[in-house]
Amino acid sequence: MKLNVVAIRIWLITFGITILSFFITTVYYGVFYSHEIKENYMDEYEQVIENMERLTTVDPDFLLENIEAINNFHPQVNFALLLDDTYSSNDDDWIQPFDEKEKEEIAREPAIMDKIYSSDHVAIRSDQNDGYEANIPYVFHIKPAVIDGQEALLYSWADLSFLVTLEKRISYLLTGLILAHLLAALYYYMYLKRNVSEPINAMTNIAFDYARDDFSRQLSISGRDDLSELAMAMNKMGHSLETNRMVVRQEKELLSHILDNVETGILYYDSDRTLLLSNPTGDIFLTHYQIEQASSSKQDDFVDIAEKLNDVFNTKTSVEFTIELKETYYVVSILPLLERDSRELRGFVVSTKDLTKEHRLDKMRVDFINNISHELRTPLVMIQGYSEAILDDVAETLEEKKEMAQIIRDESQRMNRMVNEMLDLSRMEAGYIELQKTEVNMNTYLRNLLFRFDTMASDVEVSLQMEAPKETILLTLDKDKMDQVFVNLVNNAIRHTSMTDKDEKIVTLQLLKEEELDEVVMIVKDTGTGIPEEDLPYIFDRFFKADKSRNNQLSKAKGTGIGLSLVKNIIEAHDGYIEVESSFEEGSAFIIHIPSESNEE
Repeated sequence: MKLNVVAIRIWLITFGITILSFFITTVYYGVFYSHEIKENYMDEYEQVIENMERLTTVDPDFLLENIEAINNFHPQVNFALLLDDTYSSNDDDWIQPFDEKEKEEIAREPAIMDKIYSSDHVAIRSDQNDGYEANIPYVFHIKPAVIDGQEALLYSWADLSFLVTLEKRISYLLTGLILAHLLAALYYYMYLKRNVSEPINAMTNIAFDYARDDFSRQLSISGRDDLSELAMAMNKMGHSLETNRMVVRQEKELLSHILDNVETGILYYDSDRTLLLSNPTGDIFLTHYQIEQASSSKQDDFVDIAEKLNDVFNTKTSVEFTIELKETYYVVSILPLLERDSRELRGFVVSTKDLTKEHRLDKMRVDFINNISHELRTPLVMIQGYSEAILDDVAETLEEKKEMAQIIRDESQRMNRMVNEMLDLSRMEAGYIELQKTEVNMNTYLRNLLFRFDTMASDVEVSLQMEAPKETILLTLDKDKMDQVFVNLVNNAIRHTSMTDKDEKIVTLQLLKEEELDEVVMIVKDTGTGIPEEDLPYIFDRFFKADKSRNNQLSKAKGTGIGLSLVKNIIEAHDGYIEVESSFEEGSAFIIHIPSESNEE
């Protein structure tokens, strides 16, 4: 069969462009790019060497102490240090000699060997030496220096041996590519003959298939040859439908992308209340809702979405309502979709917004206001009552007046502590915190701290224990801020341990030093009421209180809900972290990790 002109043209153009591109790329690399790379590397090496020579002049002791580390600074730049004013071939005379490989490379360069025994400053760069062309481009410097009153020589050597090796490999690769290209050109020629010239008559029939609504393919038009005529026929018949299909597909992909990434859950029901479409966020809501619905025993209090859909179906107006599940809180909107002309209902769009976090924060804020109101009301009432008693001379004796004044002072200090805690927490969360760090003997500090709670613990029959290693553990920290941490934790531990009916009521303060992790660990452990598992993720949140989850006595517990949040902020300000382990009605352990390196800072 006669070879079609289209196949010959495609083959010649493709092969010619490939050969031309290959030739231009090779010439450009060989003449310009390779030279530019070498020059850039040489400039870089010389800059590194000159920087090191300046360092030798400014701080020769630093060079002496760190010559090995400096020698590993750059893989291609090597340094050798000799405490003498004359070159020596004996390695024992050197502080840091060259490797054997580097010595061999230097020995092969006559320009270097002529200057190797010089005690003056020498700077040789092979690409700037017109009298001699090196086999491998290199930079060689000799820099005299005085270290500890003794004359020394810093030798610097850098070469492009790795680049020469790379160029050889590239040459081999180019040769292989030329052979591969010739084989590919031969294969491509046979391919065009078999797959373009012979099928051309069959493609003419395909053009008529396109006219019968088969628009699956299109061809480009580039002249008046046979393929172009067939492509024109196919494109004329298929262009319009193909364009419409593309627009529809793009709109569908855009809608799908929006639905998959929007934070609002979307559910689409048809007029028969059958779910036809949903996004991932909507699926999550529907799963939570169906689980809650299946387990709910109070159907009268549970919001039924099916009934809401019926209401919208009847009224044809949108509705919005809230659904509070066991662990999540949603705002749900149902929007009816109506035909523009007939106003007939063709479906519903249900949107769901997860406001669990906002709802929880709002409840915590309300609880905090109630807590702080109660906490401030009690001392204020006592202050007012006792001050009126003093003014009205209810207290007759001096001792009674002193006792009442003592109570007024204690309650004032209590209110002051609460206000200071809130101010400290606000400053820390805003990033305004300054630590006054000092070195603290943690063994003595924690033992004294525990002693302060001895009377409080004895009053409620709680045993205090201290576990610490015999070795002294020193840590640099802000003692006043850490007092707040341990006062909160130990006070909570004693209080919740006293609320149990256990025979052994124990609060333990442990001190450990983790050598492998380079940190100090302090643990406040109790055998108290414990914390419910569902409350553990939130106990360090601001204003959070787990009173509802503890035993009944806990409702009398004092606190604003900011103590543990304040503790967490102080620990993190010391570059540490705190974690908690707890079993409900068995006890809790608050574990503080502070890095030991803070001691060095």
